[in-house]
Amino acid sequence: MTQSLLELIESDEFAVAVSRRTGTPAAPTLANIASEVRLALDLLSRPPAGPLRPDQRVLEVGAGSGVLSSILRSQGIDVTAVEPLIPGFGFFGAIRDELRDQAPQSLAPLDHRSAHELDPAKDGPFDRIFSINVVEHCKPLDEALTAMAGVLVPGGLMIHTCPNYRVPYEPHFRLPLLPFVPRATARLLPRLAGDPVWQSLNFVTAGDMRRIARRTGLTVSFAPGVLADVTNRLKHDPAFAQRQGWAGRLAAMLAKANILGLVNRLPPSWLTPMVTVFEKPG
Repeated sequence: MTQSLLELIESDEFAVAVSRRTGTPAAPTLANIASEVRLALDLLSRPPAGPLRPDQRVLEVGAGSGVLSSILRSQGIDVTAVEPLIPGFGFFGAIRDELRDQAPQSLAPLDHRSAHELDPAKDGPFDRIFSINVVEHCKPLDEALTAMAGVLVPGGLMIHTCPNYRVPYEPHFRLPLLPFVPRATARLLPRLAGDPVWQSLNFVTAGDMRRIARRTGLTVSFAPGVLADVTNRLKHDPAFAQRQGWAGRLAAMLAKANILGLVNRLPPSWLTPMVTVFEKPG
């Protein structure tokens, strides 16, 4: 099931069908989604949490079209997927509509709520909560993470991958940001001001994650090796580097020259992307 669903969304025929629905080329977006799914499946099996188990309740926040949750469900994982479909991400709906037409039996249900609407009394506790490139769109961030912490079982883990805006680079738009005042970049590039994706960004940093952890009574750490994974892929996957635009091509050259290896030695909380691991004391 894992291979077939990933192969489906990466197929030329599926890209053509989604492009027909949206009126725009879909292949790059679908390739990025497949890449994120593979990254997530690997990430979720690593320490400190280890592989997901069928006896755990799992919550994916910001499930998009539901591909990852559908794969986990096919593996026997009890997964709940929430996806509010915020402005600027309507292509998720088109992808899901096409999946519903082509592979309806494979799809996990989607709960169209935002993270801050999670309710301990209604939703019950989860053993594991995760998101992949979603937290940077959660506004207000404190409210969203507090709500997630509220439905996390004692001893449970939350794992969130997202950009770390301590590093002045915006991966959605592939552009440098003004250091320390990233939102002010829109003053230099007025086209950003009206973009719904730009408007959704909260410019989260590792410092924000630490502050929220202290306030909610969670422990927090940052997983190492994430940039190393990206660096390795930039070295060996030219199509991936090409999809990242000028920044990806530059990073690929630096990776091949092993210059990024020096950057990888920095503490994970000073690198982007970051993987934040929250644990609720038992």
